[in-house]
Amino acid sequence: MNKDLRIKKLKEIMENDTPYMTGIRIRYKGEIQEFKAYKIPLEFLIYNKYNGRIGSVVKSFEKQHRSINPEDLEDRKRLEGYLYESKPGRNEATLKNLIENGQQQYGIVTNDGVIIDGNRRASLLNKIYSDRKRWPNHNLDHCRYFIAVILPDTPEPKEIMKLETTYQMGADEKLDYNPIEKYLKCKDLKDVGYDEPDIADMMGEKESTIKEWLEIMELMDSYLEYLEYTGIYTRLEKREGQFVDLNAYLKAYKKGTNKVEWGVKESDISDLQAVCFDYIRAQYEGKEFRSIAKPSKKEGIFCHKEIWESFLNEHSKHVDSITEDSPEKLYKDNSEGDLSKLLEARDEMWTKNARGLLQGNLNISVRKLEDKKDANQPLELLKRAKNALEAINPDALDKYNLDLVKEISSIVWDYKKIIEKK
Repeated sequence: MNKDLRIKKLKEIMENDTPYMTGIRIRYKGEIQEFKAYKIPLEFLIYNKYNGRIGSVVKSFEKQHRSINPEDLEDRKRLEGYLYESKPGRNEATLKNLIENGQQQYGIVTNDGVIIDGNRRASLLNKIYSDRKRWPNHNLDHCRYFIAVILPDTPEPKEIMKLETTYQMGADEKLDYNPIEKYLKCKDLKDVGYDEPDIADMMGEKESTIKEWLEIMELMDSYLEYLEYTGIYTRLEKREGQFVDLNAYLKAYKKGTNKVEWGVKESDISDLQAVCFDYIRAQYEGKEFRSIAKPSKKEGIFCHKEIWESFLNEHSKHVDSITEDSPEKLYKDNSEGDLSKLLEARDEMWTKNARGLLQGNLNISVRKLEDKKDANQPLELLKRAKNALEAINPDALDKYNLDLVKEISSIVWDYKKIIEKK
């Protein structure tokens, strides 16, 4: 159904039908106004494709293929699939509730039928009514309709985003969202001209939180650009925590911190970011990921110049040794494929090839950190060194180990002389 016909149908409903609910107070265009809600046949409505619940998958699809048209039947099904997959468990529970109790909460639609609030519920009602034979013992006629406030006009896209954010990302609903979506929504709102206080008000958050989310989104965009995945936001999934940590660490180093024992330059911070991006790609997290960049003399590799430079050199050598097709070639060779899935497979293969090298380098550097931490406990370090030397299989030694053995011998001789002089 096209826009003109939807406007005509919704106008007829407002003029001829008895409202389902009255006295609904909504802040619209800067003031509280009263509205009525009506039972609207679902075929008169279209989904808001930039709904905050599915923004990352829609943008990723549009980056690879084309703009999604919510009026097109195929794209309508596509959006319904995205909405369902955004939270399958919660959607199954809502679906069951809609069957047994009907729609309990009204939605909001524009006068041309774009659903601003309630896209998920409307898609589930559509799903239930389309598959109504699955529930032969229930009268599901009510699932043909969506109960919603019909706004008196078609708001500007900026006003639609404000309404959608206010009602869709309210305190109760926010927990249902994919963690990446809130960062993307902040960016979208900023891009259309809202400032941080406006966005904080819409999302029910502190202004400082919104500023931080915008910083993290910028870092996420840098990550995607680093991997040549620009705009494919689905590749950020399951990586939120690492970006939150990394953003805090980079800010600390740029601002200056006494946790670092050497003169850090901008290029060093850039190197740190790139290394962390590789570990994020391989989905390192928790203590292992934090040990790379955490501003801590005891726990952060980057805080010690000698350990960091050795770690960085080995990392660069290892990463440069791994070959893979570029995203451009990958898509060119698989033009019918889903780019998100192709890149997911690319990341999995890279991780498989890199994991051992990344882990080995990380383990060595973390051990150096632990040794440095025990610098004033020589007995502990000597015991550890002795145990390591005794663990070596003599049959595995060869001529290539000789220089290192001589170096160790020299160090031990120096320590012996120091002790004898005391």
